[in-house]
Amino acid sequence: MIIQTYQSQLVLRTLHAGEAYRAKPNLGLRGQYNALIDMFGLHCECPIFAVVKGKRQNTGGKVSGSVRLTLDVPDEAVHLTEYDEWADFLYAFQFTKPGNYRSLRPDCEEISVRRYNQILENLQYQKKLNQYACPQVVLEKIEPEWLKSVKIFGRSGLLMKLLGR
Repeated sequence: MIIQTYQSQLVLRTLHAGEAYRAKPNLGLRGQYNALIDMFGLHCECPIFAVVKGKRQNTGGKVSGSVRLTLDVPDEAVHLTEYDEWADFLYAFQFTKPGNYRSLRPDCEEISVRRYNQILENLQYQKKLNQYACPQVVLEKIEPEWLKSVKIFGRSGLLMKLLGR
């Protein structure tokens, strides 16, 4: 599957050195990311997010890096979520019991148990690509052999490209 992810120059250097890149945990979203790792049975400290090239995308207006990597990833390494379901989960997570993302706190009035369970089910259930309105790719790592093309943004990126770094 051809996907794209926005990453830092460090990720590109890691891949050019012939090493697989594995993301480090985001302390602010550690619980949410650990839940996603558990749902998908990933073997990583932090998931890596990407989009499917040519499909509808939604980054929420934020791009986390100055390098766009286009990757050809084996289908078995790709996990898909619906962007809106992931966003709903991020919101609802604040109402879960500490240490148990599968259960809402008893005093939660912002979201029903039924809706929350539906979000969890929708995140875990892998549909065919064409069944997602806005597919979000989740990876546990990026292998250097998956790298197909790179676009570097910003002046420092242009300078690095000119210098061959």
